[in-house]
Amino acid sequence: MDLNAELYQTAASIFEEVGFIFLMPEMSDEQRDAELEAAVYVEFEGHSRGRLVLAAYGGLLPVLAGNMLGENGPISEDQQRDALGEIANIICGNILPRITGTTNLFHISAPRPIDAKELASYMAEPNSAAVQLPLEEGRADLLLVMR
Repeated sequence: MDLNAELYQTAASIFEEVGFIFLMPEMSDEQRDAELEAAVYVEFEGHSRGRLVLAAYGGLLPVLAGNMLGENGPISEDQQRDALGEIANIICGNILPRITGTTNLFHISAPRPIDAKELASYMAEPNSAAVQLPLEEGRADLLLVMR
């Protein structure tokens, strides 16, 4: 099983179905060079243990939160971070059964924000899968660590 492909497909479908943000065919230079907006992680334990990290870049957060909340006006930074955390939870809850089977149970922690320094240290860890999603608005980076 290709864990990168599973993570990519799962995350892309969640961004489309929950965030109403669609995948672009390829990454632009603008997306590749975009500034970090926020990052979160969720930990899981059960059949195996690990962490899913999700980082948003280049204007993704306000669009994601607005779409999820059905709001056209300004969205608070707290609501934007909450939306990112919810997407991380949903992606984690969907990827685990795809890669470990539907009979395994997991406990997924509440999302926790991380800063750029923590994100860099997590991204440098040995991982099971790491992907970048070029989205209509910005980019999302995901890292899955399973132990």
